[in-house]
Amino acid sequence: MINITKIAKNNIKYNKSKSILIILTIFLATTLLSSVAMVGLDWTEVNKRNVIQYYGSYHGLYGRVDETKYEKIKSHADIDSTGIINGIGSMKEYEDETKIALAYVDENAFKFNAFKLVDGKLPVNKNEIAIDDMALKKLGYEEKLNQTIEIEYEDYASGEIVIKDFIVTGITKSSESAQVKKSYSIIVSNDYMNSTRDMSKENFNVFFTLKNGDNMYADDMEMMIGEIGENFGIKKVYTAVNENYINLSKPDPSVITSIVVICLVIILSSILVIYNIFYLSIITKVQEFGKLRAIGTTKKQIKKIILKEGMYLSVIAIPLGLVAGYIISEVIAKYLLLSDVSVSKWLTALAIGLISIITVYVSLIKPMKVASKVSIVEAVKYNGESTTKKKTRKGYDYINVSRLTKANLSSNKKRTYVTLLSLTLSGILYIVVSCALSSMDAEKMAKLHSSHDIVIRLDNYTFGDKTSPNTELNILQKKNLLSDEFINELKKINGVKDVEVTSNMIKSEILNLELEEDFYDIIGIDESAENDLEDMELYLQDGEIDLEKLKSGEEMILNFSMYADMYDIKVGDILSFELYDGEDIIKKDFKIQAITDGPGVFVIHNNIMDKLVKTNTRHSIGLTIEKNAYNEVKAYVESLVKANENLNGSYIDVEIASSELAIKITKIMGYSLVVLIGVIGFINLINSMITSIITRKKELGMLQAIGLTNKQLVQMLNKEAMFYTSFMLIGSLTIGNIIGYSAVQAMRKSGMSYAVYVLPINQMIIMIVCIVLAQFILTYLISKNFNKESLIDRVRYSE
Repeated sequence: MINITKIAKNNIKYNKSKSILIILTIFLATTLLSSVAMVGLDWTEVNKRNVIQYYGSYHGLYGRVDETKYEKIKSHADIDSTGIINGIGSMKEYEDETKIALAYVDENAFKFNAFKLVDGKLPVNKNEIAIDDMALKKLGYEEKLNQTIEIEYEDYASGEIVIKDFIVTGITKSSESAQVKKSYSIIVSNDYMNSTRDMSKENFNVFFTLKNGDNMYADDMEMMIGEIGENFGIKKVYTAVNENYINLSKPDPSVITSIVVICLVIILSSILVIYNIFYLSIITKVQEFGKLRAIGTTKKQIKKIILKEGMYLSVIAIPLGLVAGYIISEVIAKYLLLSDVSVSKWLTALAIGLISIITVYVSLIKPMKVASKVSIVEAVKYNGESTTKKKTRKGYDYINVSRLTKANLSSNKKRTYVTLLSLTLSGILYIVVSCALSSMDAEKMAKLHSSHDIVIRLDNYTFGDKTSPNTELNILQKKNLLSDEFINELKKINGVKDVEVTSNMIKSEILNLELEEDFYDIIGIDESAENDLEDMELYLQDGEIDLEKLKSGEEMILNFSMYADMYDIKVGDILSFELYDGEDIIKKDFKIQAITDGPGVFVIHNNIMDKLVKTNTRHSIGLTIEKNAYNEVKAYVESLVKANENLNGSYIDVEIASSELAIKITKIMGYSLVVLIGVIGFINLINSMITSIITRKKELGMLQAIGLTNKQLVQMLNKEAMFYTSFMLIGSLTIGNIIGYSAVQAMRKSGMSYAVYVLPINQMIIMIVCIVLAQFILTYLISKNFNKESLIDRVRYSE
């Protein structure tokens, strides 16, 4: 009786070199799959923590809610939990623009907004506070509990300056975003809030979560939050949906699809590697299987021998690969993600283990069929070369190294094609990811809507606030703060290369359409606004953007497509406006030319704005500054805007710092994935070359017996490796960059309009150098090891 289990085990013991190679292949493939999957888990958790840290874990927010309305919201059937924040006052702004505000925050709102107590507890008594660590430092106090500190602030309710001593019962950690913005908080107790104001006149910010909200899609949740707000008479302007948190909890289907595609490519690449090794290792065993067939082994048993051999090797390699993948993921989480995330990975490990077993099985299907379908006579003759219907083949009068290389590559075209495909897939994925990551640039993100180094804009104006008519935009514009004289003075500053108007704005009211708000802004645009025009074209929903027709003064662009859906506004509709020109009102009709998304709500041409309105409509101006003078000019502009409460400035260095913080984690994780993908390609190259040498040991020994020198052997191996790497690099660099360009365009369409395709030259150079170096080093090591055996042993080699 034939014991197929014993035969499989003996094959493993006897063919040690091939067994070790196969174990190494499965181990490395499992390591890559498990490390990518586990790092993905860690990345997801880190992103979730970051989103919660920056945006909170609430689903929605209602603003300006009084006590009565708040009680009704709490008892609503679809509301799960609520928390409130009520502003108490603010301290004077420091010279470095540090802002410290006082507010009451209940326990739920504290949790929803990701406040983090590093020591102590939340305040309970009237004279207690919890304060940010950076606020303590700014106020000149030590970071310790139970100390008494003096706080001087302007009370929002009374408008008076209050000076009071508080006891620090809790210290909160300032978030990175708060540190970038220099905006810190002090939390007071409920008792203190009640003692300083008439609570029946207070309006809160209500943060809440919905029942079963984590299982809802963002669009459905947004609709529900809007409907609940309408039921309580809350205007849409005071309704906010925490889209960042919701989208993370329930990723967009396109994001899921992208992740699945990447995983499938990695799995496919791994299958090709394992299949390649098994297929090549089966070639020399087919003769043995022929002998087994001759003594009565059935086709089914032949298949089982190969399958058992593969499964036995998998039992050794897969657990080791899972452990290695786990270790790699922990190292990446600690040193690249800079996080101490703790995520259960048992289910992931089991899933990857199962995938690896399936991968090995799929890899064995073809070799099993090859061995089982060959007849006994053919099996004895089988040498692994591709069969052909040609009865003759082309010969040569003499043989050289190039012809030997060509003969080997063409002797088994299927093996060559599989090796090329597996290598090229890894290279393509490497280039695509590199393209996507190279397109994410903090400076481009910061300059998304403005290419200027400093922007000065009007600030602290209102739209329709009857309690403060003197702060209305149209009244503020009468002061002509951004006048020609002001711009000319800025141009005279040493280091300022140029100053230009970046936006114009008019306060307006729509007469023939009932909208949520009473007043809207109309902005001006012209040919100089390249970034804005590009965004408007990119997000165009309907119609056609035509600047020439805008110049006629009869057409405008709706730059907020959501309003088109909400109020059934279509291209061609006529909207009647009242335009506020200082204290005068001008009536004007505009035809909707196009519907898109960009800056502002409604857009007309700057020339028409100047003709219609006499008041200076400038809303912002941009300064272009020489690099060596930036700090001096910035300091001067800061002094200007501090001296005028109706001016505000934004600075490119601050914007870049904020952008860098936003994309930091994404780049770290993305480049980690690129490294792993690069390892896949390197493993493919190693496996292909080592397996090719092992399976041809006898053939190469015979060639050396008839005169092939060691130098010629190395040349032949290098030529063969160069064939693989050349095709891999050509395919990867061309197809990869084409797909990479398309991926960047898809990113732009999905909302990342700051993404601009950049040829990943550095990554390409690194890839080329690593592959070429690996090829020569590997060839040298293999040939050196090959020549350790005597020529007689090599000629007699047969496993």
